[in-house]
Amino acid sequence: MPGPLTGLVPACHSPFHADGRLNVEAVDRQADLLRESRITSVFVGGTTGEWASLTVAERKALTERWIKAGKGTMRVAVHVGHNCQADAIELAAHARQAGAAAVAVMAPSFFKPSTIHDLVEFCSPIAAEADPLPFYFYDIPAMTGVRLPMSEFLHEAKFRIPTLKGLKYSNDNMLELQECVRLDDGGFDVLFGSDECLLAGLCLGIRGAVGSTYNFAAPVYHRIQAAFDKGDLATARAEQAKSITLIKTLAEFGFLAASKAVMAMLGVDCGPVRTPLGKLTAAERVALWERLEPLDVFPRPLNKPE
Repeated sequence: MPGPLTGLVPACHSPFHADGRLNVEAVDRQADLLRESRITSVFVGGTTGEWASLTVAERKALTERWIKAGKGTMRVAVHVGHNCQADAIELAAHARQAGAAAVAVMAPSFFKPSTIHDLVEFCSPIAAEADPLPFYFYDIPAMTGVRLPMSEFLHEAKFRIPTLKGLKYSNDNMLELQECVRLDDGGFDVLFGSDECLLAGLCLGIRGAVGSTYNFAAPVYHRIQAAFDKGDLATARAEQAKSITLIKTLAEFGFLAASKAVMAMLGVDCGPVRTPLGKLTAAERVALWERLEPLDVFPRPLNKPE
């Protein structure tokens, strides 16, 4: 399935059993829900996937199961970043061998690169190990603490990383977003990472977006895209407002734990989050359902938690 990553690309949850063990069998149900929502690409092992709480072996198992579950209908992009470059290289090689469609890497977040050159030096051998897969840098400064201008990264990295395709841009700097989108006459894919601002990203020229809530609320984002394509900004803004309500509500309960609770309400139980993230109580799950059930954003009716 060649070509760039475009449209809605869910950042998938890593499913766990109740006792915290990885539950790769649940991936098939996740994939079925996404196909129902007209999703054709996924992003595996990222922030939503709690990558930093997974072992290297678990990340490999998750990649393999998603590629199998895609069954030729979904392109699987894999986050292979790690604070240890050698582990990232190992994961990149595995993603290539397993049949991934692309790889992505975020900056290391303990010993941090302080310059564009340092960041390119970190990424280059990882991308080389995944060659010929398209390489995306995953810019998420709120989590990594690395704030470097991504337009400068793209400009420098293209000479060192032949497979460089673009960015997963989870950054609130909209000026820099515009610089990246227009660089080299739009030569790079800039995958927008702020679900609550998708409409703004579309206005600035993005062609694809990676996000957590696309797992369970893709219909509202399809409507935003459709309204934008028609020039109906009033409808697009109204639909974006629903997304904002959804995201603010999830954040009140603890975003990742609440997101997994919503998956369970849709009949796709991805289990709990891993410590140190906090789990929702039974009462909180019911309260979350009461807040979200009236929203017109889901592909299926939400089942009330027991």
